[in-house]
Amino acid sequence: MKVFAATVLCGLLCSAVSASSKVKDEHRTAFFGEDLYINVPPKDLGELVFRPRTNRSLELVLLQEGLVVPQLQPQSNISGPEVKLISPGHITLENLQEKHEGLYIIKNNASTVVKRLVVIVTDCAVEQIIKYGDHYDIHLNHVEGPIALEFRPSALPTNHTDTEPTEPPPVLLFNQTVLLEEYERRLSVSEGKVTLRRVRMSDEGSYTVMDRTGKVRTRNCLNVREHQTFIHLTYGSDFTLNLYLDHSNLNVVYRPKSLNQDWPIVEQGVVVSPLDPQLEGRLSVGGAVIHIKKLKEADTGVFKVTDLAGFSVAHVYIEVEPYKLPSLTVAILSLLGLVAFMLLVCLLSCLYKVHKRNEKNKRLQLLAEQSGKSDGEAFRQSGASCANTRSRAEPGSRVENQACRNNQNTAQTRRNSETRGEDRTEANEAKGHGSPRYRATTMLT
Repeated sequence: MKVFAATVLCGLLCSAVSASSKVKDEHRTAFFGEDLYINVPPKDLGELVFRPRTNRSLELVLLQEGLVVPQLQPQSNISGPEVKLISPGHITLENLQEKHEGLYIIKNNASTVVKRLVVIVTDCAVEQIIKYGDHYDIHLNHVEGPIALEFRPSALPTNHTDTEPTEPPPVLLFNQTVLLEEYERRLSVSEGKVTLRRVRMSDEGSYTVMDRTGKVRTRNCLNVREHQTFIHLTYGSDFTLNLYLDHSNLNVVYRPKSLNQDWPIVEQGVVVSPLDPQLEGRLSVGGAVIHIKKLKEADTGVFKVTDLAGFSVAHVYIEVEPYKLPSLTVAILSLLGLVAFMLLVCLLSCLYKVHKRNEKNKRLQLLAEQSGKSDGEAFRQSGASCANTRSRAEPGSRVENQACRNNQNTAQTRRNSETRGEDRTEANEAKGHGSPRYRATTMLT
């Protein structure tokens, strides 16, 4: 009998464990100060247990037998949220804080788990990234005024904090009045929004908006980033650098690309004198800008701007293009270069023709000299032949005269044939200087 009872008990325990293991965790996200609504069938609502995220071994009973359990003195700064029963089966967890993150277990009257709810509290309903010196707006949708505005700087953790801050966050705005002196000229409120002007790095953090009853309505987070600017400039142009704040509140350092050294321009709000020799006479500081005249290629570098607290405001990278001739000048020089090249080609062609003409004249003169020698020898032989004929023939006879004429005709015929040979040689030279005969004649010459 005892064995049977033990078996039944084990079966009941196993069924309860298996039933609870079948319930899946439901994840819900709530913003800081928001109310979270949980719906549970009335017959299943018996007990609500809270296990904080920071201490899983601790269990806080918020509801028992369908009734709200009063909260006792919190243990180790850990307490559950305020619980309200709107109607049977409808639970409200009010004004959730980071310490209310964790696991909420709902059980029925038989201590069976019917729902497991994992709640995550997000510190900021809206998170914005604003550049240094710009304006930041907090919209007041469905918030009844007059409002109060609390600020918690980012030096304190803003998300998932395990411990509560020892001091309450400062109140910047209460009943439409700015309370802190440093925000008097920068913070303003209207019907629809709160505006913070000229944002600084020290303004980074979370801003909590509370309505006229003091209830948290929204919390916005501000992240401030430095300006990163890259500028390409032409040689000889002027440049104006925006500092975003008056130079009396800044430090400005210039590092040229050619040198691995920082040259201060403004230190603790005061313009340094003398300046970098490279910028001397071309750089001037006025208000929230820096002017540089007649940029050079060596001016390529980076300007680092920081506030008096050491927070980075801007990094401005400038790159100056090398000097370039104007387009019209380049076109004119190109045209002049083309004309000079054509004139050079014409000059070389003329020199070549003059050289060939001189060579031809030399060859013709040599041929003429050779031809003159041949003619003289022929006339000399003709004269000698006539003299021999006269000596053998009778003076004044027809035989003498005929012999002389024959010799003269023979000499004339030889001279004509030589002249025609010279003409054919010149014609061959004109037709083609590359013929074998021409090359042979040139070699013989």
